[in-house]
Amino acid sequence: MKILVVGAGPAGLMFASQLKKIKQDWDIAIVEKNTVDEIVGWGVVLPGRAPQHPANPLSYLSNYEEIDAQYIDEFCLVHQGEHAKASTGITLCGAERRALVGALRALCSDLHIPISYSSPLFDGEGLDTEAYDLIVIANGINNISNHFNEALTPDVEFGKNRYMWYGTPQIFDSMNLIFKATEHGVFIAHAYKYSSTMSTFVVECSEETYHAAGIESLTDEEAKVLIANIFSAELEQQAVVVQPGLQWRNFVTLSHKKAYEGHLVLIGDALQTGHFSIGHGTTMAVVAAQMLVKALYDHDVLDSALEDFNEKVIPLMQLFSGHAGISRTWFETAAERMDLSAGELAKSFAERREQLPPLPAALAQALGAALSRKEA
Repeated sequence: MKILVVGAGPAGLMFASQLKKIKQDWDIAIVEKNTVDEIVGWGVVLPGRAPQHPANPLSYLSNYEEIDAQYIDEFCLVHQGEHAKASTGITLCGAERRALVGALRALCSDLHIPISYSSPLFDGEGLDTEAYDLIVIANGINNISNHFNEALTPDVEFGKNRYMWYGTPQIFDSMNLIFKATEHGVFIAHAYKYSSTMSTFVVECSEETYHAAGIESLTDEEAKVLIANIFSAELEQQAVVVQPGLQWRNFVTLSHKKAYEGHLVLIGDALQTGHFSIGHGTTMAVVAAQMLVKALYDHDVLDSALEDFNEKVIPLMQLFSGHAGISRTWFETAAERMDLSAGELAKSFAERREQLPPLPAALAQALGAALSRKEA
């Protein structure tokens, strides 16, 4: 079978590498819009410890220890100078996105899967869909404009809050939520370590707060100084760092009612995005990739494989979307809870998704089923 994977991020790389291991004679290639050096992002949250946890992509790397991942077991909410701490429930793993993607690309190279960068597919020349038996769309949020097939046009919803993905040399040993009420409005930071020298520091605020603080008229340098000053106590006077390609924006929720059309199929963020506050984006990419591998392994007929994948993955993505939507809305209305104590606010945060079936259990069940195959 001849397969093209569009996008050299975690979803596409996991799919290609895991399928190649069990279908060594299949022709699998990857194309990527960006150059080899353009890997955007700071740290990402992964579940469990490598190499034991199957939803952690580091578990599939022989050199996972070189990633300098950091493990976290404590949650800390900061509000009005008070700290409310609790267990995270499961061990979480912070990892540098650049290092993770680089290692997964090296794995694909070791498996003789070619990756073409700066692909002309994204420059308006179009995709020759008839040249491949299967095309796996794993180009993330780029799928808004590069969906290749009208039947797979995503439903798009923009969140109300603005956010910015910063990095910082300040090390946050816990999964931190930091609430700051200012003269302009409420700013919220999501912070955690992802290496021994750096932490992710995502900041969000309402559209009104964003404009009241004048951020739209500030340079990147001026904006990061403003943010560092707002969170100076928690940052202990450390700076926040801006990365090229990242800017203040509204969160985009991208959804689909169907995961495939013909011989085109979606995985990762190209299929479903979810708000960063639930920390499952990369996990969902791993699970969906393994589910597609399982479907192709189980079925000799491609149509049957894709229909099987669709029937199983769409309910999981809808549950993911439900959890992420509730969480996003909770943060968009956080200003209404600023009169609560830190403990009360932490309780509200912990209970915000209780009305839905638990997502980790659904993910574990889906991944367990996907991995129930014999390696070739």
